[in-house]
Amino acid sequence: MSPSQEEVRVAVRRGRPRDEAARSRVVQAAIELFERQGYVATTVGDIAAAAQTAVQTVYSAYGSKVGVLAAAHDVALAGDEEPVPIAEREWFRALAEASTAAEAWRCALEQMQMSTARVAPIYTAMMAAEADPDVAALMRSLRAQRAEFSRLLVDQVAGRPGGEQVDRARVADLVYATESVESYSLLVTQCGWSREQWRDWVHDLVALELRRDAGRPQDAD
Repeated sequence: MSPSQEEVRVAVRRGRPRDEAARSRVVQAAIELFERQGYVATTVGDIAAAAQTAVQTVYSAYGSKVGVLAAAHDVALAGDEEPVPIAEREWFRALAEASTAAEAWRCALEQMQMSTARVAPIYTAMMAAEADPDVAALMRSLRAQRAEFSRLLVDQVAGRPGGEQVDRARVADLVYATESVESYSLLVTQCGWSREQWRDWVHDLVALELRRDAGRPQDAD
């Protein structure tokens, strides 16, 4: 006899955390452990114990240790566990209502700098573990996603008044390079800058490029 649809759903769910609170415990435990002791030194057993759940439950929910790492990164970046891409979040959509490109950039950076500060510790742990092929593959994917997000962001910013002459590819590259965990770690963690100083540095570099492009003649090469 074939299983019913409900039996199939139950079978698929078996082994997964039975509620969102359990899934949240797994991710939060992973964030804490990866940040404190690193990816390589952290086992799925460590995560399961900290989350007060079974090892098989973690595997069933996330597939592998790197799957848990990916989920932990996403939660740290977003600041919540809602499965909504950043480009679809309310703050990003609101950029289309900014009065100028400069205002859109300022508003965007306020949100982005908070995300970068949140994700920096776990992202640093990920960079330290890139010798692991699975982590290296995840990092390549995340960098590609961030580059694409930079392009989407600049399209949104340049669509506002004052952004008509913006070299979008160049500004997207600048956003990708400066509003990054790498620059945050160098300037804030290593050099002792305040988060506000780093934010202002990122803002001013991109804003300068926006102003430079805005002043370029319409028929310039």
